Amino acid sequence: MKRIKENNDSHPGRNHRGLYEDSIRNLFRKNLSPSIRVVILMMLIAGIAYPLILTGIGQTILPFKSNGSVITIDGKNGVGSVLIGQEFTSPEFLHIRPAAQTASGVDPHITPEDAFAQAANVSKATGIPINTIRTLIELNIERNRIENLIVFAPHYVNVLEVNMELVRQYPDVYAEYATGNISKQGGNA
Repeated sequence: MKRIKENNDSHPGRNHRGLYEDSIRNLFRKNLSPSIRVVILMMLIAGIAYPLILTGIGQTILPFKSNGSVITIDGKNGVGSVLIGQEFTSPEFLHIRPAAQTASGVDPHITPEDAFAQAANVSKATGIPINTIRTLIELNIERNRIENLIVFAPHYVNVLEVNMELVRQYPDVYAEYATGNISKQGGNA
């Protein structure tokens, strides 16, 4: 008679540690391994690929807004962002509303009524005719409405834009502030 060699795997006396290790490996291979792969894949997609794609699209389609809507002088020095309220202390400029009237304190807009109420003070401090200042305010209101699809836009005035327009149009009055060409960084907005 031939003797058949017994397989250790089917041997009833096999040690329990080997069986435990096999069951752990099988558990990992069947359940945890795919889960870990999915987590790593989602981290790569959501944490790296998606932000890079959105940044690329934003830089291509809306470079001015993607770069923080910064207004510059001679393309070098950032004067401010049209998205964040800048505090002007000189009576020659329009002023943002006090922090107590806005939730964040950095709202760049004021109501047309606030802007028109300040027009006389700016005119008195600069010598610029009040009608010119009122026209600049009205143009800013209209530009904001067009940029926001007219129907959905509340009436507001962007303080930084109006103040920079005053500096641009009256460089002799604002000589201490105007050191070059004021423009919107990152292209047209």
